[in-house]
Amino acid sequence: FETRKRQDLYLWLSKTPNGPSAKFLVVNVHTMDELKMTGNCLRGSRPLLSFDPSFEGESHLRLMKAMLSHAFGTPNRHPKSKPFFDHVYTFSHTDGRIWFRNFQITWGDKTKGVELNEIGPRFVLQPIRIFSGSFGGVTLYQNPD
Repeated sequence: FETRKRQDLYLWLSKTPNGPSAKFLVVNVHTMDELKMTGNCLRGSRPLLSFDPSFEGESHLRLMKAMLSHAFGTPNRHPKSKPFFDHVYTFSHTDGRIWFRNFQITWGDKTKGVELNEIGPRFVLQPIRIFSGSFGGVTLYQNPD
């Protein structure tokens, strides 16, 4: 994370040491305390990552999907991860921004089935640039806005 003037928050994602890397402006951050939502997830449980189908359309979105999967996913057979899922991270691409939400998975009886309850936090990532190297290099994508 990078802050500027105590107002702007930036998120850097990078595949070190050779790249690529991406810089995002983080906006509309709402913490779990602000949202006052019920529900929680167990410590060490792995999240399911859910991506909007629009991430398969353009090449820069496919690259962002791979980088977000690498950053937010749990490595296979990590020693501190649990062998079950109890929450979902959703990434939706709308209006040139990536919307992040965190949901708890609750299993009801046969009549209810599976339900998703938002537990927070939530935020929006506005892509700024994607670089070929780690934290620099040739610009692969630049947001026109």
